[in-house]
Amino acid sequence: MTLINVTQSEAKQEAAVRRAIISVVPDYFTWPAEIQERYRATMPDEDHLRIRQVLLKALFDIKTTNREDLEAALDCFNDGQYLLLNSAMLQLTGIGDDYLFLNEGMAENTSLLDFRTIYDYDYADHLFQESMRQKDDSTYIAKPYRGTPYYRWARLQINGLFHYANLCLLGGYVNSKLEEFGFDKIYEMIPHEYVDGKNHGKREGQGSIFDMRVDAGGLEAQLEELKNRYYKYLFSRCEAILGDFDAKAPKRVYLVDVSREAEPHMDIIFTDKTALQAVSFRQFMKDCQAIKGDYGELSELIEKECQAALGFLDQSHQDIITNFDPKVVKLRKKMKIIVSDAAARDLL
Repeated sequence: MTLINVTQSEAKQEAAVRRAIISVVPDYFTWPAEIQERYRATMPDEDHLRIRQVLLKALFDIKTTNREDLEAALDCFNDGQYLLLNSAMLQLTGIGDDYLFLNEGMAENTSLLDFRTIYDYDYADHLFQESMRQKDDSTYIAKPYRGTPYYRWARLQINGLFHYANLCLLGGYVNSKLEEFGFDKIYEMIPHEYVDGKNHGKREGQGSIFDMRVDAGGLEAQLEELKNRYYKYLFSRCEAILGDFDAKAPKRVYLVDVSREAEPHMDIIFTDKTALQAVSFRQFMKDCQAIKGDYGELSELIEKECQAALGFLDQSHQDIITNFDPKVVKLRKKMKIIVSDAAARDLL
């Protein structure tokens, strides 16, 4: 794409954004910056819908009259169209210097502006989740806070350019790499595929039975045992890494560009809770850059963990093939999965 085309595209998007917000809130650009930001962070659902409708018409010449029309139009979008729409919407929903938008649910009457740092948000969410678990199970013992390891999805501008982002703790990031690495190795050790079970696709009520089974050439029980052992291994390594980095508190952030064509994407990995405390939502990228770590450190750790996982899998595979009795069946409740017609359509 030439510079002229890029400039024209940016101008078109800027005009569409202004048209969208003015059509819903005519006085928006007369407000102080703080009030504009508060509105973006707490935008009512109805305003959000109307703004997206205006953007669809301005950017793609698609007219929609209600939420159902809009969702149907979005179902047909490709990655490039979603990128353009999300880039435009970010200017109307993000906060701070980088227009950060956290794609997470918020409690009623709560917005991202109520939390200064990532730590503040993450710790509050941890307390809420643990309290819910204790409410559901009176014997549950709340876990100490070491940061949330799993991914949180975000959108933001990096150097003025729209990006999707995954935010996670180092323990969760390494665990995801180990999971991908390990199950590839398991497939090499015991080749297998998923095939239709005898009831797959049969109608029941308003849906169809989902019945896929694993075909491992007669080694199905051995495969399941190997997977189960590896799941336990993954959990133990994730817990160990979380504990190790929580104790060391290196306070670093790793920025990993995982962009694909038509999808600029960044993995943002925090070593521990002190790194979460050091990064604010309002100056997100500036704060990340201030404690940015060398990716070589992270790469070295992943390689070390992968080699240890390979050793575990080799030993476990050999033990299972030699000593495991597939006739000893572990008792477990049999489950029937029914996929509704509406959910099946969403998967297409």
